Amino acid sequence: MIRSCKYVISIAAVSSLWGKTAHADPSPPPPAPSPAPTAPAPAPAATRAPAPPASAAPSVNPAPAAPAPATSPGPAAGSAAPAAAPAGNPAEPSAPPGLPPTAIEGEAAPDDQGAGPTSGLSDAQLAKLAEGESIEIFDERPDKPFDRDTEVRLTGEDLAARGATDLGTALALLPDVSVRDAGRGGFNIDVRGARKGAVSILIDGVLVTDPYYGTFDVSTIPITDIVQIRVATTPQSPIDGPGGPGGVIEVHTRDAIGSTMAIARITADSLPSLGATGTARIPLAKHLALRVSGSGVDGARDLPLPGDTTIGEDRRSGTGSARLEYRDGERRLALDGFLDDRHYVSPPSDEDRSSILLIDRETTARAGLKYDDKFGAVQVQGEGWTQYLYRRSRYFSDPAMSNEQQLEDLSALRTGGMALVTAPFWHDFRWALATTIDHETADVENITHQTVHGDTTIIEPGADLQYEHKRFRGDVSGGAAIPFGVGADPWPEGKAVAKYRAADGLDLTATGAYKGRVPSLRERFDLATGNPALGPERIAHGEVRAIEQINDLLHIEIAPFYKRSTGTIRASTLPSDNGKLINLGVVTFYGVDTQARVTINPMFEVGGAYGYIKAHDEDNGTDDPLDRLPHNKWEAWVQARPERRFSGLARVSYFGQSISTGMTVPGYTIVELDASAQITKQYFVVVRCDDLLDEQPETRAGYHTPGRIISTVLQGTWE
Repeated sequence: MIRSCKYVISIAAVSSLWGKTAHADPSPPPPAPSPAPTAPAPAPAATRAPAPPASAAPSVNPAPAAPAPATSPGPAAGSAAPAAAPAGNPAEPSAPPGLPPTAIEGEAAPDDQGAGPTSGLSDAQLAKLAEGESIEIFDERPDKPFDRDTEVRLTGEDLAARGATDLGTALALLPDVSVRDAGRGGFNIDVRGARKGAVSILIDGVLVTDPYYGTFDVSTIPITDIVQIRVATTPQSPIDGPGGPGGVIEVHTRDAIGSTMAIARITADSLPSLGATGTARIPLAKHLALRVSGSGVDGARDLPLPGDTTIGEDRRSGTGSARLEYRDGERRLALDGFLDDRHYVSPPSDEDRSSILLIDRETTARAGLKYDDKFGAVQVQGEGWTQYLYRRSRYFSDPAMSNEQQLEDLSALRTGGMALVTAPFWHDFRWALATTIDHETADVENITHQTVHGDTTIIEPGADLQYEHKRFRGDVSGGAAIPFGVGADPWPEGKAVAKYRAADGLDLTATGAYKGRVPSLRERFDLATGNPALGPERIAHGEVRAIEQINDLLHIEIAPFYKRSTGTIRASTLPSDNGKLINLGVVTFYGVDTQARVTINPMFEVGGAYGYIKAHDEDNGTDDPLDRLPHNKWEAWVQARPERRFSGLARVSYFGQSISTGMTVPGYTIVELDASAQITKQYFVVVRCDDLLDEQPETRAGYHTPGRIISTVLQGTWE
């Protein structure tokens, strides 16, 4: 589809969440009829979406479904979704009446607690404009060369309103994304049982999976950098490169191009910990601008040990990032840099005696270069990236850390690049071709100076064909994953998406895909549990999603799915294997995600979401072959807005019983509360309580959460 509407976002009177007073401006006019699907653009600041994404937490709203267009001039650039409203998250309340239209770079207009329209926005609704000065978010412009089929779930304003402190706490707000404490510290994510490298995390279009580990610590991204979090519960398209058979988390950070501005945030909690985050950008020349960001955290939590003893967490971290961006019309060049350094003790078991893991030093450095241009009807995009990781992990047998048992001294490097070309043809079609190459190498040394070296490369060429006409849009892509250094043969990959506007307010989407990933270097070469003979994981995935939107009052969504996995990697349960990693045979997953949201009146909303999943090992005839995968998960929430500057929200979440290292972990219920207020023209405050009832649930065998945590966020914005 050739999109003609310029992608714009209002930044007039910067959002109340980002530091401007919710003064008594007149209410924005009602939205105009939705335009044809030729002009999708980001959500208008003034438009409140009545239904948020299934996985979003209660502070994001998708907009009402738009009427189907009478004509369709052509397929969107790289887009696989029709003008119908995408999967919304009903767990997000709408803005109070009278809120002035404000947003920043793709962030939806907040209600007074920061909720903004996110998923559930149709292309037509996303094209509407709010009042005031406007700028582009280049990576989500209407004619972007490729659309990853992700839906907006959270905006920067939502994160501020809910008191999120990093990407990890932000993703924890989404019911269909599970954020897990990692065994080596930090946090990883699961989507419908997919974990490790099976879920791709892309920051501004670049895969950021750590070299060697094949995971990404989602607590390392400065929160003030984030303007959008987009999620796909279906596999990544082959056109977007290798990996991602379990889903995609796409994060857009703040463009450097835009008005001069600064955001600062201070966070504190009862663990205790103290953090500060800041972002600033400034124009350097007519087409050149700079954005810089930084964050730091200091934690002094006492970690419980068996026998009523504790050990200090001794957590400290510092993060910095910068973007130098040149943009002139369709031409854009962006250079990104990122540096993170941290030190901490990984929480040990509080029930059983275990080794104490000290991350003595962990340094991550990333650099990326991205180029976009257009030559006539042909669009080109190129990316290059490199990522370095140094990590020194020390294992001690005693809390005093005087007896060192083991050491892992790791240096790893990941480099790669991508090139994509796309153009429309005829009236309703578009083609795209892309090739991605990614190379990883790592060296690991233990306490006896034994060294292991790992090296792997994977190349994926891909092609994509899109068609769009009136109420229907289809996207079919195919490619081949070609690994080197893994001992695996190439395999084909593909994805097909069909979206249809069955009636006004009813949208249907069907997705089928076959995608895989190679084992990480750690999974193959770890000195304790690695298995060089591991083969790739491959997943066949099918999903049908139906969304019904009734004006601003009711949003209902249901998404049944089925997955068939071969080669799923997990630790062996045989005592003789000592925890060595193995490939499972055929594992099937089936389940459903549902959600609903009801607006009782402009000041009161309720909603909820429920997810069910069941896994079965076909080879052994047993259920629950994967750890920490509860069958049932639900949440319910209620939000009140008694006055435009104030908002309160309560959420109850339940996580069902699961298996962890052969032991049953009981289900648990968590209650969360948060309240937010615009206290002055520049300042916004959030007070949040996690685990209100101090349940301290066991999330894996022998490990409990810290219990009730009271946190406060103070944020200021200057522009």
